[in-house]
Amino acid sequence: MSGLFGILNNATKGLNVQQSALQTTSHNVSNANAEGYSRQKVNMVADNPYAISGVGQLGTGVRISSVVRIVDPYVNKQLSNENSSLEMHKQKSDVLGQLEGIFNEPSETGLNKSISEVFSSWTHLGSNPELAAAKTMVAQNTENFTDNLNHMSNQIEKLHDGTVKSIEKDVLDFNSKVQQLSSLNKQIFNVAVKGDSPNDLLDQQDKLLGELAGITGVEASYDKFNRVSISVGGQEVLNGSTIKTLETSTVSVGGLVVNQENGDKTAITIESGSIKGSQESLVEIDNKKQDLNDLAFTFATAVNTIHSDGGEGIPLFDLSAATDGDYASTIKVNAAILNDVTKINAGKNISEVVGGDGTRAQAIASLQNTILGYPTATIEYDKDTMSITNQVGGSTVSGAYNSTVTEMGIVKQQADNMAESQEGLVSLLQARRESISGVSINEEVADTMKYQTAFQANSRIISVVSEMLDTLINRTGV
Repeated sequence: MSGLFGILNNATKGLNVQQSALQTTSHNVSNANAEGYSRQKVNMVADNPYAISGVGQLGTGVRISSVVRIVDPYVNKQLSNENSSLEMHKQKSDVLGQLEGIFNEPSETGLNKSISEVFSSWTHLGSNPELAAAKTMVAQNTENFTDNLNHMSNQIEKLHDGTVKSIEKDVLDFNSKVQQLSSLNKQIFNVAVKGDSPNDLLDQQDKLLGELAGITGVEASYDKFNRVSISVGGQEVLNGSTIKTLETSTVSVGGLVVNQENGDKTAITIESGSIKGSQESLVEIDNKKQDLNDLAFTFATAVNTIHSDGGEGIPLFDLSAATDGDYASTIKVNAAILNDVTKINAGKNISEVVGGDGTRAQAIASLQNTILGYPTATIEYDKDTMSITNQVGGSTVSGAYNSTVTEMGIVKQQADNMAESQEGLVSLLQARRESISGVSINEEVADTMKYQTAFQANSRIISVVSEMLDTLINRTGV
Protein backbone atom coordinates (compact mmCIF):
# COMPACT_ATOMS: atom_id res chain seq x y z
CA MET A 1 0.00 0.00 0.00
CA SER A 2 1.43 3.34 -1.05
CA GLY A 3 0.43 6.93 -0.86
CA LEU A 4 -1.41 8.56 1.99
CA PHE A 5 -3.09 5.37 3.08
CA GLY A 6 0.30 3.65 3.23
CA ILE A 7 1.56 6.41 5.50
CA LEU A 8 -1.57 6.10 7.63
CA ASN A 9 -1.05 2.35 7.89
CA ASN A 10 2.59 2.78 8.96
CA ALA A 11 1.66 5.31 11.63
CA THR A 12 -1.15 3.10 12.94
CA LYS A 13 1.28 0.19 13.27
CA GLY A 14 3.69 2.52 15.06
CA LEU A 15 0.98 3.56 17.50
CA ASN A 16 0.08 -0.05 18.28
CA VAL A 17 3.69 -1.18 18.70
CA GLN A 18 4.67 1.76 20.92
CA GLN A 19 1.51 1.18 22.96
CA SER A 20 2.52 -2.48 23.45
CA ALA A 21 6.03 -1.38 24.45
CA LEU A 22 4.55 1.03 26.99
CA GLN A 23 2.33 -1.75 28.32
CA THR A 24 5.38 -3.99 28.81
CA THR A 25 7.23 -1.15 30.53
CA SER A 26 4.25 -0.67 32.81
CA HIS A 27 4.31 -4.42 33.55
CA ASN A 28 8.00 -4.18 34.47
CA VAL A 29 7.43 -1.23 36.81
CA SER A 30 4.47 -2.96 38.46
CA ASN A 31 6.63 -6.02 39.21
CA ALA A 32 9.76 -4.12 40.22
CA ASN A 33 9.61 -5.61 43.72
CA ALA A 34 8.11 -8.98 42.82
CA GLU A 35 10.39 -11.84 43.88
CA GLY A 36 11.63 -13.90 40.94
CA TYR A 37 10.34 -11.51 38.26
CA SER A 38 12.54 -11.06 35.20
CA ARG A 39 12.49 -7.84 33.23
CA GLN A 40 10.73 -8.10 29.86
CA LYS A 41 11.55 -6.34 26.61
CA VAL A 42 9.63 -5.79 23.38
CA ASN A 43 11.75 -6.52 20.31
CA MET A 44 10.71 -4.43 17.29
CA VAL A 45 11.64 -5.09 13.66
CA ALA A 46 10.75 -3.43 10.38
CA ASP A 47 7.70 -4.97 8.74
CA ASN A 48 8.02 -6.60 5.34
CA PRO A 49 8.42 -3.93 2.61
CA TYR A 50 6.81 -3.96 -0.79
CA ALA A 51 8.47 -3.28 -4.10
CA ILE A 52 7.67 -0.57 -6.64
CA SER A 53 8.88 -1.33 -10.14
CA GLY A 54 11.62 0.97 -11.17
CA VAL A 55 11.76 2.58 -7.74
CA GLY A 56 12.66 -0.04 -5.18
CA GLN A 57 11.19 -1.11 -1.87
CA LEU A 58 9.10 1.01 0.40
CA GLY A 59 8.80 0.30 4.12
CA THR A 60 5.52 -0.72 5.65
CA GLY A 61 6.19 0.27 9.23
CA VAL A 62 7.11 -1.70 12.33
CA ARG A 63 6.01 -4.90 13.99
CA ILE A 64 6.75 -6.77 17.22
CA SER A 65 8.98 -9.79 16.67
CA SER A 66 8.87 -10.99 20.28
CA VAL A 67 8.43 -10.10 23.92
CA VAL A 68 11.27 -11.75 25.82
CA ARG A 69 12.58 -12.14 29.36
CA ILE A 70 16.01 -10.72 30.01
CA VAL A 71 17.72 -13.63 31.73
CA ASP A 72 21.10 -15.37 31.86
CA PRO A 73 20.40 -19.12 32.22
CA TYR A 74 23.96 -19.77 33.41
CA VAL A 75 23.69 -17.24 36.25
CA ASN A 76 20.29 -18.63 37.26
CA LYS A 77 21.64 -22.18 37.34
CA GLN A 78 24.71 -21.15 39.30
CA LEU A 79 22.56 -19.22 41.77
CA SER A 80 20.28 -22.23 42.23
CA ASN A 81 23.22 -24.56 42.87
CA GLU A 82 24.95 -22.24 45.34
CA ASN A 83 21.70 -21.49 47.15
CA SER A 84 21.20 -25.24 47.53
CA SER A 85 24.60 -25.46 49.25
CA LEU A 86 23.73 -22.46 51.41
CA GLU A 87 20.51 -24.08 52.64
CA MET A 88 22.46 -27.23 53.49
CA HIS A 89 25.02 -25.38 55.63
CA LYS A 90 22.38 -23.15 57.24
CA GLN A 91 20.28 -26.15 58.25
CA LYS A 92 23.31 -27.98 59.60
CA SER A 93 24.44 -24.89 61.52
CA ASP A 94 20.98 -24.46 63.03
CA VAL A 95 20.65 -28.07 64.21
CA LEU A 96 24.20 -28.20 65.56
CA GLY A 97 23.54 -24.94 67.39
CA GLN A 98 20.67 -26.67 69.19
CA LEU A 99 22.93 -29.64 69.94
CA GLU A 100 25.58 -27.29 71.33
CA GLY A 101 22.91 -25.74 73.55
CA ILE A 102 22.06 -29.16 74.99
CA PHE A 103 25.66 -29.71 76.10
CA ASN A 104 25.82 -26.14 77.42
CA GLU A 105 29.57 -26.09 77.95
CA PRO A 106 31.36 -24.48 79.63
CA SER A 107 28.85 -23.65 82.36
CA GLU A 108 28.13 -24.14 86.05
CA THR A 109 25.28 -26.53 85.24
CA GLY A 110 26.94 -28.64 82.56
CA LEU A 111 27.91 -32.30 82.74
CA ASN A 112 31.60 -31.47 83.13
CA LYS A 113 30.78 -29.67 86.39
CA SER A 114 28.77 -32.70 87.56
CA ILE A 115 31.69 -35.05 86.86
CA SER A 116 34.04 -32.82 88.86
CA GLU A 117 31.61 -32.71 91.78
CA VAL A 118 31.33 -36.51 91.82
CA PHE A 119 35.10 -36.91 92.07
CA SER A 120 35.35 -34.10 94.65
CA SER A 121 32.78 -35.81 96.86
CA TRP A 122 34.73 -39.09 96.69
CA THR A 123 37.91 -37.23 97.63
CA HIS A 124 36.08 -35.67 100.59
CA LEU A 125 34.76 -39.08 101.63
CA GLY A 126 38.24 -40.57 101.41
CA SER A 127 39.43 -38.00 103.97
CA ASN A 128 36.28 -38.35 106.12
CA PRO A 129 35.13 -41.97 105.76
CA GLU A 130 33.12 -42.00 108.99
CA LEU A 131 31.03 -38.90 108.16
CA ALA A 132 27.50 -39.80 107.08
CA ALA A 133 27.25 -36.37 105.46
CA ALA A 134 30.22 -37.21 103.23
CA LYS A 135 28.46 -40.35 101.97
CA THR A 136 25.25 -38.38 101.48
CA MET A 137 27.19 -35.90 99.38
CA VAL A 138 28.55 -38.75 97.23
CA ALA A 139 25.03 -40.11 96.68
CA GLN A 140 23.55 -36.70 95.89
CA ASN A 141 26.32 -35.60 93.54
CA THR A 142 26.24 -38.95 91.77
CA GLU A 143 22.47 -38.75 91.37
CA ASN A 144 22.82 -35.21 90.04
CA PHE A 145 25.33 -36.56 87.50
CA THR A 146 22.97 -39.31 86.33
CA ASP A 147 20.00 -36.92 86.17
CA ASN A 148 22.07 -34.51 84.09
CA LEU A 149 23.18 -37.32 81.80
CA ASN A 150 19.59 -38.64 81.45
CA HIS A 151 18.29 -35.17 80.61
CA MET A 152 20.98 -34.52 78.00
CA SER A 153 20.39 -37.89 76.37
CA ASN A 154 16.63 -37.35 76.24
CA GLN A 155 17.09 -33.85 74.79
CA ILE A 156 19.41 -35.22 72.12
CA GLU A 157 16.81 -37.87 71.27
CA LYS A 158 14.14 -35.16 70.90
CA LEU A 159 16.49 -33.17 68.65
CA HIS A 160 17.03 -36.32 66.59
CA ASP A 161 13.29 -36.88 66.22
CA GLY A 162 12.74 -33.20 65.38
CA THR A 163 15.40 -33.33 62.69
CA VAL A 164 13.81 -36.43 61.16
CA LYS A 165 10.43 -34.65 61.13
CA SER A 166 12.09 -31.69 59.43
CA ILE A 167 13.24 -34.02 56.66
CA GLU A 168 9.73 -35.44 56.36
CA LYS A 169 8.29 -31.92 56.06
CA ASP A 170 10.86 -31.01 53.41
CA VAL A 171 9.89 -34.13 51.46
CA LEU A 172 6.22 -33.11 51.53
CA ASP A 173 7.15 -29.59 50.37
CA PHE A 174 9.28 -31.06 47.59
CA ASN A 175 6.48 -33.28 46.29
CA SER A 176 4.03 -30.37 46.43
CA LYS A 177 6.34 -28.13 44.38
CA VAL A 178 6.91 -30.88 41.82
CA GLN A 179 3.13 -31.08 41.39
CA GLN A 180 3.05 -27.30 40.83
CA LEU A 181 5.82 -27.57 38.25
CA SER A 182 3.92 -30.30 36.44
CA SER A 183 0.88 -28.01 36.26
CA LEU A 184 3.09 -25.15 35.02
CA ASN A 185 4.53 -27.43 32.33
CA LYS A 186 1.03 -27.89 30.91
CA GLN A 187 0.33 -24.17 30.94
CA ILE A 188 3.70 -23.38 29.36
CA PHE A 189 3.10 -25.94 26.62
CA ASN A 190 -0.33 -24.52 25.80
CA VAL A 191 1.22 -21.09 25.26
CA ALA A 192 4.49 -22.15 23.61
CA VAL A 193 2.85 -24.51 21.11
CA LYS A 194 1.14 -21.43 19.59
CA GLY A 195 4.54 -19.81 19.08
CA ASP A 196 4.19 -17.38 21.98
CA SER A 197 6.61 -16.90 24.90
CA PRO A 198 5.05 -17.56 28.35
CA ASN A 199 7.36 -15.14 30.16
CA ASP A 200 5.52 -14.86 33.47
CA LEU A 201 4.99 -18.63 33.62
CA LEU A 202 8.71 -19.17 33.02
CA ASP A 203 9.46 -16.83 35.94
CA GLN A 204 7.23 -18.96 38.15
CA GLN A 205 9.03 -22.04 36.87
CA ASP A 206 12.44 -20.58 37.77
CA LYS A 207 11.18 -19.59 41.21
CA LEU A 208 9.86 -23.09 41.94
CA LEU A 209 13.10 -24.67 40.70
CA GLY A 210 15.06 -22.43 43.07
CA GLU A 211 12.83 -23.48 45.97
CA LEU A 212 13.26 -27.15 45.06
CA ALA A 213 17.04 -26.73 44.91
CA GLY A 214 16.90 -25.23 48.40
CA ILE A 215 15.26 -28.44 49.65
CA THR A 216 17.50 -30.85 47.79
CA GLY A 217 19.84 -30.37 44.86
CA VAL A 218 18.08 -31.01 41.53
CA GLU A 219 19.13 -31.41 37.93
CA ALA A 220 16.83 -29.67 35.45
CA SER A 221 16.54 -30.08 31.67
CA TYR A 222 14.17 -28.47 29.19
CA ASP A 223 12.45 -29.52 25.98
CA LYS A 224 11.80 -27.24 22.99
CA PHE A 225 8.61 -25.94 24.62
CA ASN A 226 10.51 -25.01 27.83
CA ARG A 227 8.84 -27.76 29.84
CA VAL A 228 11.19 -28.81 32.62
CA SER A 229 12.24 -32.30 33.67
CA ILE A 230 13.78 -32.86 37.09
CA SER A 231 16.14 -35.47 38.48
CA VAL A 232 17.20 -35.97 42.09
CA GLY A 233 20.16 -38.15 43.00
CA GLY A 234 20.21 -39.54 39.47
CA GLN A 235 16.52 -40.48 39.56
CA GLU A 236 14.00 -38.66 37.39
CA VAL A 237 11.01 -37.39 39.36
CA LEU A 238 9.32 -35.20 36.72
CA ASN A 239 9.19 -35.73 32.98
CA GLY A 240 6.32 -34.19 31.08
CA SER A 241 3.20 -35.32 32.91
CA THR A 242 4.94 -38.23 34.67
CA ILE A 243 5.56 -37.57 38.37
CA LYS A 244 7.40 -39.69 40.91
CA THR A 245 7.34 -38.79 44.58
CA LEU A 246 10.05 -38.68 47.21
CA GLU A 247 9.63 -40.51 50.48
CA THR A 248 11.69 -40.99 53.63
CA SER A 249 13.33 -44.38 53.88
CA THR A 250 12.07 -46.99 56.34
CA VAL A 251 15.48 -48.66 56.29
CA SER A 252 17.85 -45.74 56.81
CA VAL A 253 16.78 -43.00 59.23
CA GLY A 254 16.73 -39.71 57.35
CA GLY A 255 17.36 -41.43 54.01
CA LEU A 256 15.37 -40.78 50.84
CA VAL A 257 13.76 -43.06 48.26
CA VAL A 258 11.98 -42.41 44.96
CA ASN A 259 8.68 -44.22 44.44
CA GLN A 260 8.84 -45.87 41.04
CA GLU A 261 5.83 -46.45 38.78
CA ASN A 262 6.00 -50.21 39.37
CA GLY A 263 5.83 -49.75 43.14
CA ASP A 264 9.55 -50.21 43.80
CA LYS A 265 11.43 -47.77 45.98
CA THR A 266 14.88 -46.63 44.85
CA ALA A 267 17.23 -45.23 47.47
CA ILE A 268 18.99 -42.02 46.43
CA THR A 269 21.91 -39.99 47.72
CA ILE A 270 21.75 -36.20 47.58
CA GLU A 271 24.58 -33.71 47.77
CA SER A 272 22.97 -30.43 48.87
CA GLY A 273 19.83 -28.71 50.10
CA SER A 274 18.26 -28.43 53.54
CA ILE A 275 17.55 -32.18 53.61
CA LYS A 276 21.26 -32.89 53.16
CA GLY A 277 22.01 -30.50 56.02
CA SER A 278 19.55 -32.40 58.22
CA GLN A 279 21.06 -35.73 57.20
CA GLU A 280 24.58 -34.59 58.09
CA SER A 281 23.25 -33.20 61.37
CA LEU A 282 21.70 -36.59 62.21
CA VAL A 283 25.14 -38.17 61.88
CA GLU A 284 26.58 -35.68 64.38
CA ILE A 285 23.60 -36.13 66.73
CA ASP A 286 24.01 -39.90 66.67
CA ASN A 287 27.77 -39.58 67.26
CA LYS A 288 27.26 -37.36 70.31
CA LYS A 289 24.54 -39.63 71.66
CA GLN A 290 26.93 -42.55 71.30
CA ASP A 291 29.70 -40.58 73.02
CA LEU A 292 27.40 -40.05 76.02
CA ASN A 293 26.47 -43.73 76.05
CA ASP A 294 30.16 -44.68 75.98
CA LEU A 295 30.91 -42.24 78.77
CA ALA A 296 28.05 -43.50 80.92
CA PHE A 297 28.98 -47.14 80.44
CA THR A 298 32.73 -46.72 80.92
CA PHE A 299 32.47 -44.42 83.92
CA ALA A 300 29.79 -46.52 85.63
CA THR A 301 31.64 -49.77 84.97
CA ALA A 302 34.92 -48.40 86.32
CA VAL A 303 33.30 -46.99 89.48
CA ASN A 304 31.23 -50.15 90.02
CA THR A 305 34.31 -52.35 89.61
CA ILE A 306 36.20 -50.54 92.38
CA HIS A 307 33.16 -49.93 94.60
CA SER A 308 32.09 -53.59 94.45
CA ASP A 309 35.69 -54.83 94.59
CA GLY A 310 35.45 -56.60 91.25
CA GLY A 311 31.80 -57.61 91.56
CA GLU A 312 31.78 -59.02 95.06
CA GLY A 313 29.90 -56.13 96.65
CA ILE A 314 27.11 -53.73 95.77
CA PRO A 315 27.52 -51.56 92.62
CA LEU A 316 27.06 -47.81 92.82
CA PHE A 317 25.42 -47.43 89.40
CA ASP A 318 22.47 -49.35 87.98
CA LEU A 319 22.76 -50.01 84.24
CA SER A 320 20.14 -52.75 84.06
CA ALA A 321 17.50 -50.63 82.30
CA ALA A 322 19.65 -50.00 79.22
CA THR A 323 18.54 -51.50 75.90
CA ASP A 324 20.63 -51.53 72.73
CA GLY A 325 23.46 -49.77 74.55
CA ASP A 326 21.33 -46.78 75.54
CA TYR A 327 23.12 -46.22 78.83
CA ALA A 328 23.05 -42.41 78.99
CA SER A 329 19.25 -42.13 79.15
CA THR A 330 18.76 -44.98 81.63
CA ILE A 331 21.75 -44.88 84.00
CA LYS A 332 20.70 -44.53 87.65
CA VAL A 333 22.25 -44.60 91.09
CA ASN A 334 21.60 -47.94 92.78
CA ALA A 335 18.27 -47.55 94.61
CA ALA A 336 19.62 -49.51 97.60
CA ILE A 337 22.36 -46.90 98.06
CA LEU A 338 19.96 -43.99 97.71
CA ASN A 339 17.79 -45.55 100.41
CA ASP A 340 20.77 -46.23 102.69
CA VAL A 341 23.95 -44.23 102.04
CA THR A 342 25.84 -46.28 104.62
CA LYS A 343 26.08 -48.98 101.93
CA ILE A 344 28.60 -46.80 100.10
CA ASN A 345 31.98 -48.55 100.44
CA ALA A 346 34.68 -46.14 101.58
CA GLY A 347 37.22 -48.61 103.02
CA LYS A 348 39.14 -51.51 101.55
CA ASN A 349 37.19 -54.13 103.45
CA ILE A 350 33.68 -54.15 101.96
CA SER A 351 32.33 -56.93 104.18
CA GLU A 352 33.29 -55.30 107.47
CA VAL A 353 33.73 -51.54 107.90
CA VAL A 354 37.04 -50.53 109.41
CA GLY A 355 36.93 -47.17 111.15
CA GLY A 356 38.90 -44.38 109.54
CA ASP A 357 39.61 -46.35 106.33
CA GLY A 358 38.89 -44.28 103.24
CA THR A 359 41.24 -45.98 100.80
CA ARG A 360 38.49 -47.31 98.50
CA ALA A 361 36.93 -43.85 98.26
CA GLN A 362 40.35 -42.45 97.42
CA ALA A 363 40.79 -45.17 94.78
CA ILE A 364 37.49 -44.16 93.16
CA ALA A 365 38.52 -40.49 93.35
CA SER A 366 41.75 -41.38 91.53
CA LEU A 367 39.67 -42.48 88.53
CA GLN A 368 39.57 -38.79 87.64
CA ASN A 369 43.12 -39.18 86.31
CA THR A 370 42.90 -42.79 85.15
CA ILE A 371 42.92 -43.48 81.42
CA LEU A 372 39.96 -45.72 80.62
CA GLY A 373 39.23 -47.60 77.42
CA TYR A 374 36.26 -46.39 75.34
CA PRO A 375 33.95 -48.17 75.14
CA THR A 376 34.75 -51.90 74.97
CA ALA A 377 38.23 -52.26 76.44
CA THR A 378 38.43 -54.88 79.17
CA ILE A 379 38.94 -53.35 82.60
CA GLU A 380 41.96 -54.79 84.36
CA TYR A 381 41.34 -54.44 88.07
CA ASP A 382 43.90 -55.00 90.84
CA LYS A 383 42.19 -55.90 94.13
CA ASP A 384 45.25 -55.24 96.24
CA THR A 385 45.73 -51.67 95.05
CA MET A 386 42.03 -51.16 94.19
CA SER A 387 43.12 -49.62 90.92
CA ILE A 388 42.35 -49.98 87.22
CA THR A 389 45.27 -50.27 84.84
CA ASN A 390 45.58 -47.39 82.38
CA GLN A 391 44.24 -48.37 78.96
CA VAL A 392 46.49 -47.68 75.98
CA GLY A 393 44.85 -45.23 73.61
CA GLY A 394 42.05 -44.43 76.05
CA SER A 395 41.14 -41.27 77.89
CA THR A 396 40.08 -40.01 81.27
CA VAL A 397 36.35 -39.47 81.84
CA SER A 398 36.69 -35.70 81.76
CA GLY A 399 39.08 -35.89 78.82
CA ALA A 400 36.66 -38.00 76.80
CA TYR A 401 33.77 -35.63 77.52
CA ASN A 402 35.86 -32.55 76.73
CA SER A 403 36.90 -34.15 73.43
CA THR A 404 33.24 -34.68 72.60
CA VAL A 405 32.43 -31.05 73.34
CA THR A 406 35.48 -29.82 71.41
CA GLU A 407 34.71 -31.94 68.35
CA MET A 408 31.14 -30.67 68.37
CA GLY A 409 32.34 -27.08 68.58
CA ILE A 410 34.68 -27.60 65.63
CA VAL A 411 31.94 -29.11 63.46
CA LYS A 412 29.54 -26.31 64.42
CA GLN A 413 32.15 -23.65 63.60
CA GLN A 414 32.84 -25.28 60.24
CA ALA A 415 29.12 -25.22 59.43
CA ASP A 416 28.90 -21.57 60.50
CA ASN A 417 31.93 -20.64 58.38
CA MET A 418 30.59 -22.48 55.34
CA ALA A 419 27.17 -20.85 55.75
CA GLU A 420 28.75 -17.42 56.01
CA SER A 421 30.94 -18.06 52.98
CA GLN A 422 28.00 -19.32 50.93
CA GLU A 423 25.89 -16.34 51.94
CA GLY A 424 28.53 -14.05 50.49
CA LEU A 425 28.67 -16.03 47.24
CA VAL A 426 24.88 -16.19 46.92
CA SER A 427 24.65 -12.45 47.55
CA LEU A 428 27.10 -11.80 44.71
CA LEU A 429 25.14 -14.06 42.36
CA GLN A 430 21.86 -12.44 43.38
CA ALA A 431 23.36 -9.04 42.63
CA ARG A 432 24.57 -10.39 39.28
CA ARG A 433 21.11 -11.73 38.46
CA GLU A 434 19.52 -8.47 39.57
CA SER A 435 21.82 -6.50 37.28
CA ILE A 436 20.72 -8.66 34.35
CA SER A 437 17.08 -9.50 35.06
CA GLY A 438 16.06 -6.98 37.69
CA VAL A 439 13.87 -3.98 36.95
CA SER A 440 15.62 -0.60 37.01
CA ILE A 441 13.06 2.13 37.62
CA ASN A 442 15.36 4.75 36.06
CA GLU A 443 15.75 2.66 32.93
CA GLU A 444 12.02 2.01 32.70
CA VAL A 445 11.28 5.74 33.07
CA ALA A 446 13.71 6.46 30.24
CA ASP A 447 12.01 3.81 28.09
CA THR A 448 8.62 5.27 28.97
CA MET A 449 9.71 8.67 27.68
CA LYS A 450 11.20 7.08 24.55
CA TYR A 451 8.03 5.13 23.72
CA GLN A 452 5.83 8.12 24.62
CA THR A 453 7.76 10.32 22.21
CA ALA A 454 7.47 7.73 19.43
CA PHE A 455 3.75 7.35 20.15
CA GLN A 456 3.25 11.11 19.94
CA ALA A 457 5.25 11.28 16.69
CA ASN A 458 3.11 8.58 15.11
CA SER A 459 0.00 10.40 16.33
CA ARG A 460 1.31 13.56 14.68
CA ILE A 461 1.82 11.72 11.40
CA ILE A 462 -1.77 10.48 11.52
CA SER A 463 -2.93 14.02 12.14
CA VAL A 464 -0.91 15.29 9.18
CA VAL A 465 -2.26 12.53 6.91
CA SER A 466 -5.77 13.38 8.07
CA GLU A 467 -5.27 17.00 7.03
CA MET A 468 -3.81 15.92 3.68
CA LEU A 469 -6.75 13.62 3.04
CA ASP A 470 -9.15 16.45 3.87
CA THR A 471 -7.40 18.67 1.38
CA LEU A 472 -7.39 15.97 -1.26
CA ILE A 473 -11.01 15.00 -0.84
CA ASN A 474 -12.76 18.22 0.05
CA ARG A 475 -10.67 20.93 -1.57
CA THR A 476 -9.50 19.61 -4.91
CA GLY A 477 -12.89 18.88 -6.47
CA VAL A 478 -14.60 20.94 -9.22
